[in-house]
Amino acid sequence: MGKTALIVYSSRTLSYAKKIGRKYSDVDYWLVDEMPKKDITQWSTIADDIIAIGGGSVIDTAKIIGRKKRIIAIPTTASGACATPYATVWGKEKESIKTAKPITRIKTDIEINLSKPVLMATFFDALSHAIESFYSKNATWISKYYSLKAMWYIRRYLKTKNIYTLIKTGAFAGEAIARAKTNVVHAISYPLTIHYKIPHGIACGLILPNFIALIGDNKLGRFLGFESCEQLWSSLWYSINNLEIEHIPMKDLEMLVEEIMRCSKINDSKFTINRKIINYIMKQVYCGI
Repeated sequence: MGKTALIVYSSRTLSYAKKIGRKYSDVDYWLVDEMPKKDITQWSTIADDIIAIGGGSVIDTAKIIGRKKRIIAIPTTASGACATPYATVWGKEKESIKTAKPITRIKTDIEINLSKPVLMATFFDALSHAIESFYSKNATWISKYYSLKAMWYIRRYLKTKNIYTLIKTGAFAGEAIARAKTNVVHAISYPLTIHYKIPHGIACGLILPNFIALIGDNKLGRFLGFESCEQLWSSLWYSINNLEIEHIPMKDLEMLVEEIMRCSKINDSKFTINRKIINYIMKQVYCGI
C-alpha cells in the first residue's frame, strides 16, 4: 500500500500541491487563506506525510494539525515558521502553540509572484527576526550565527531581488528565533495585527526603524550593507512609509501601551524596555506625532 498525505496549500500554490500529490496513493488537500484561528487546534490527521506549501499561515496551520509529527515545509515567503518549533493562532489575543520543528525544503522550481505589500511584509518579518534574535538576551553563539547568516542573505537579496534568496533569509532567521526568541518589535506589533488588521510583517516594519535607532549600533548597518545605523534606519523608514499605512488613532494609545507592557516578549531584549520607551515608539510610529 502506498503512502498517504495531507497537503496544506494557499491559493497561489495549488498547482505545485497537485504536483507533489501525484507521488502519493491517497491525498487530502487543505486550503489556507487566512491566519490560523483557535479552532484549528481541534483538527488532526493520520496521514503518513503532512506537507505545507506556502507562507507562514499555511505552515503554522500544518504544524498545528500535525501535533507532534514533523511536517515537511516548503516555504514560498520568508516566514520563520519553516524553522520554528511553535505556531501562532490569532483571535482576541495572539497565542503560541508548541509543535514539532518542521523539515524545511526550499524549492526553486515553484513560480512565486508576490504582490508588493506581501513582499514587503515577508521582508520586514524576516529582517525583524534576524535583528531581534541578534540583540536578544537569550542569544547564543549558535543563534547569532543564524542571525548573521540571515543578514548576509538579506544583504544579497537587496542587491539581486531574487525571491529564493529572500526565502533562504527567512529560514535562517527562523533558526535564529527558534533559539533566541523575538522581543520588542514583535511585542509591539501584535496589537496592530489583532486590533487593526495590519499584516504582521508590515506591523513589524512600522516598528523596526525605531528599534534600530534604539540599538544605535553601526555594526548592524554594516552587516546589512549600509555605512551606518542611521543610513539603515533612513532606508527602512522610507520603505515602510511608502506603503501609506494609516496612523493609529491617538485615542487608542493608552490602551495599546497597556497591552504591550503585558507582553512577556519585551523582557527578552538585551536592552531595558520600559513604559516610557514603548510610549515614545507608539507616538512616533503609530500616531504620526
